[in-house]
Amino acid sequence: MLLAGSLAAAGRKVIALDADPTQAFSRWAASAYEGAAFETHAEVDEARLAHLIDRAAGEADVVLVDTAGFGNRAAAVAMTSADAIIVPTLSGEADVTEAEKTIRLAEGLARAARREIPAAVLLNKVRRTQLTKHAMAEIAAAGLPRLEATLSDLVAYGELSYSGRIPAAGPAVAEIAGLLAELREKGWIPA
Repeated sequence: MLLAGSLAAAGRKVIALDADPTQAFSRWAASAYEGAAFETHAEVDEARLAHLIDRAAGEADVVLVDTAGFGNRAAAVAMTSADAIIVPTLSGEADVTEAEKTIRLAEGLARAARREIPAAVLLNKVRRTQLTKHAMAEIAAAGLPRLEATLSDLVAYGELSYSGRIPAAGPAVAEIAGLLAELREKGWIPA
């Protein structure tokens, strides 16, 4: 949501594909989102998703694919076609374990596709606590690439799902700007 809305507001042509069976992203885009326009499609069928990704890549500056937080064939299709993969995770042990599984799957898919597909963990709903420090240490010990940017446990992000507005004030603005800057620096989104 943050990436699609922020990139569209920056004048990029964004196509967002919702491959998560919950369809939360496409519901949000259709009924709550109030920012710059971007195209959204809901598609969980992996064969149709593959064709949709190919079409969207020829039409947009940025194609974002939201997948389920668990391994499924649609997620594998999205990862195999990706230029980069962001794996959002919380700080709990189960979340870090699932993030590691996702990163390892992405690495295997990249080898099978015989091309580089960079992937990194994005810590989400971060609180500056020992738990977060522990999660960061576990991520490092597992050798997982991690974005330096993090997203805090801010009310503004929760409100986004209801209000449809990308945060325009407060600490969320700096976090979003930091995330976008890091992704641009990596070449994962257009400069």
